[in-house]
Amino acid sequence: MAHQYPGRRGLLALAAVPALAAPRLARAQQDQGRPLTMVVPYPPGGTSDLAIRPLVPRLSELLGQTVVIENRAGAGGSIGAEVVARARPDGLTLLAFPTAVLTISPHIMSLSYDPATAFTPISMSAVAYGIVVAHPSLPFRDVAGLVAHAKAHPGELRFGSAGNGTITQLSGEMFAEAAGIRLEHVPYRGSAPSLTDLLAGRIQLLFDPVAIPAIVEGRLTGIATIGETRNPQLPDVPTLREAGLAKAEAMPWFGIAAPAGIARPVVDRLTGALQTALAAPEAARAMAPMGLMPRFEAGEAFASRIHREREMYGAVVRRIGARAG
Repeated sequence: MAHQYPGRRGLLALAAVPALAAPRLARAQQDQGRPLTMVVPYPPGGTSDLAIRPLVPRLSELLGQTVVIENRAGAGGSIGAEVVARARPDGLTLLAFPTAVLTISPHIMSLSYDPATAFTPISMSAVAYGIVVAHPSLPFRDVAGLVAHAKAHPGELRFGSAGNGTITQLSGEMFAEAAGIRLEHVPYRGSAPSLTDLLAGRIQLLFDPVAIPAIVEGRLTGIATIGETRNPQLPDVPTLREAGLAKAEAMPWFGIAAPAGIARPVVDRLTGALQTALAAPEAARAMAPMGLMPRFEAGEAFASRIHREREMYGAVVRRIGARAG
């Protein structure tokens, strides 16, 4: 096959690429000494906030610039995400986000930006083990027992969530579909009130990592871990994969993204710093009490994960008709 060579116009266009990129790269290099803002689209003290704070001191040191966290909460994370989507793609404004912001939100609310095109994924920062948890008064202690009980008592098991359209709802819906059972969904305004009602026996199940400390304390029953491996905090609780329900996995994770259009050398610099910061032992120690584990995943692997899970959650949302609220 003959090679196709560019004509004169093509050669001129190719020659112009470095010239066009050079000012942007030079500006990015000049900006390296300025503060870098990590926008967290939820309030201080939440899991999204705590998934990035342990990394800030090391990132500041590695990047040679101050890294600050700015909490821009509201509208299910979309307010903070919009701030970053509209920011200059210079590496100085990044989004520290949980799974839902780029994978679930597009399906349950109207957004002023397209999560599929408005951001450049940089790296995952942490994973949170999900959990299937039950009130201890129930007569089962494993997935097989839960499924058998649900089939014998259709519609009697109620599971709580942090709200309509949240990953804690979709996780329960995916479990029910994969197991071939019916569960009744009870939405709350956040994870804390749903945990309170589970402890009080007003609901029977949760699919929310917020319950892990209560399982460790013996106040609730861990049925299965939602993750690739068992949770080190709960080594005796098997994974959904071990129970034959891999299709029910909805693993919460946290990541970093930049506005679309960021220069590749800036992405590489940020990615390298995040990889080093996440590998530091102090990162794992700081995240462990929150049920998080540092996880580095970047480049095409991370972008593919976001795309794949956006499609997966979209199918669940369409099936159950979930909306934000």
